[in-house]
Amino acid sequence: MDTASFWQRLRQRKMVEWAIGYAAVGFAIIEVTDFMKDAFTWPTSLLRVITVVVLFGFAAVVVLAWYHGEKGHQRAPTSEIVLLAGISLAGFTVAWWAAVTTPVEAVPAAAAPASADLQLALFDPSTAPYSVAVLPFVSIVAGEANESIAEGMTEDIITELGQIEGLRVISRTSVMRYRDTEKSIPQIGAELSVGTILEGSVRMQGERVRIVAQLIDVATDGHLWAETFDRDMKDIFAVQTEVARAIASALKGELAPQQSAVVAASEMPQADPETFRLYSMGKALANNAAVADRERAVAYVDSALDRDPDFGPALNVKVNLLTPSGMELVQDADVVVDSAMAVARRAVQHSPASADARSALAFIRTFRGRDGERGEADARDAVAANPNSVQARLRYAQILYSRGKVEESRRELAAAAALDPFSAVVHTQIGEMAFAMDEQVEAERHLQRAIELDPQNAAPHVALGLVYREQDRDEEALRELETARRMRPDDPNVLGSLGSALVAVGRAEEAGRITEELERHAEAGRPLFGVIASLHASMGNTSQAIDWLRKGAGDERRSIYLLSPRYRHMFEALRANPEMARLLDSLGYRIASRRPPPDSLRPPRPPGQGSRSRSGDRR
Repeated sequence: MDTASFWQRLRQRKMVEWAIGYAAVGFAIIEVTDFMKDAFTWPTSLLRVITVVVLFGFAAVVVLAWYHGEKGHQRAPTSEIVLLAGISLAGFTVAWWAAVTTPVEAVPAAAAPASADLQLALFDPSTAPYSVAVLPFVSIVAGEANESIAEGMTEDIITELGQIEGLRVISRTSVMRYRDTEKSIPQIGAELSVGTILEGSVRMQGERVRIVAQLIDVATDGHLWAETFDRDMKDIFAVQTEVARAIASALKGELAPQQSAVVAASEMPQADPETFRLYSMGKALANNAAVADRERAVAYVDSALDRDPDFGPALNVKVNLLTPSGMELVQDADVVVDSAMAVARRAVQHSPASADARSALAFIRTFRGRDGERGEADARDAVAANPNSVQARLRYAQILYSRGKVEESRRELAAAAALDPFSAVVHTQIGEMAFAMDEQVEAERHLQRAIELDPQNAAPHVALGLVYREQDRDEEALRELETARRMRPDDPNVLGSLGSALVAVGRAEEAGRITEELERHAEAGRPLFGVIASLHASMGNTSQAIDWLRKGAGDERRSIYLLSPRYRHMFEALRANPEMARLLDSLGYRIASRRPPPDSLRPPRPPGQGSRSRSGDRR
């Protein structure tokens, strides 16, 4: 057949008209489907299937036009039937594949770590292909209890989402600042550096709850997914898991393999409305730094556990309330550890996949049992269970630091900052680490930021006071430490830091009174060995510092005070004394500081002598 004859037959069969007409109709079908998908939140797979059907339909139309486009040719030959059957089979196969598979977007590969030991937690938030911030859910029904339930639900969904592999989830502390914000979704997304925002509402009526959730694309301000859930209150945790799974599907992610198995194998926790209310009230207060709020949180959680002693979520909250961090200021931290250990074991038993419970148990084992190697491994596993758990990462960073792995610890803190950029606790810990590494400008910047974020938190005031002390900014140092004492008047960590600063400015008598007060508490049974030893070291009483460290080495209640970067350099400066070196080694110390011996170990200046420098330069 020559070319002229071929084109003549195409014109006779009206092939071009058929093709153009079908293309116009097919394009309209795809556009309408795309619009309806966004309007009614249909699954993306439907659009893919429709597109495949339209494309293969075009091939079928071409075949039909060839055989039947010319007037008077209506008979269907065998060749036509074979071609149409082949197109139908191929189209069905490809449509099925499009419906059941999820395309994977290309993501630049992160540089491989130099060794397995340097890969901190199997996950770097900066390399996550997807990111989401869960804005505080709104309670449609007013009242403190209802608002606490909505807040608790927000945090629970954050935890569920945190277990999705390849997804960076902003932590609770940073999203709660947007509770009543008038900022737009694009503004919030830019401030938190996320690609998607989840927002929703909660309405509770009797024993029923309605949750409305919607996932929004920051770039377009358009909806990616939305759904309404009507459930019994006892199934509230199952609903939260449903939300996480729906978002994982919308973002093309999957639950981490080990977590997926746990969720599939375990029965979701259930709670009656009153137990859930008490749990939610406690959970909402547990994140506050104020002592009174944390005491109320314990009371609420204990009330929930009185109603249901095996209620796993309440156990997880209590674990976090009882388990201190070496960088936090916790009254009688050593005393609460026994209770924390018991609760942590119960929490892990009821919630094996809980990163918070597992990291708490790892921290306590390191802190109490002095088994740093096992504690480090367990803490790493806890972070792997939920790479977005800031609490787990902070504990892991603390354990790494206590084992002398400073750079690994700092990378964990950087990961925590990416997940919780507006957390005063995270900025405090980064500042204290910078202080221990003699990076005073960086330390001051982070600690001042922590105070801006949470002025009622005593910890950054203490650390900033020590930074100022090292820079010979004595008036500023005392101002910060006195501020901390007003917040926590009986806290031994605050008193110990204040006493060291008083020695440095020649107010040794006041420091001596603080030391005597702490020694009386120690004789009454409180394990304050590290605090008292640091005070004696600051006063130049090396032998007494050694005596108190010796008492600490022989007591199973290892003082958490000794684990903090803000004090370790003080003891490391005394390693020249062989007895001190042996004691530090027995306490599990590793040299983890680039700092020269601190000014506080030099003879104090005479009373009334001014500060030597206001520029922050070291002597």
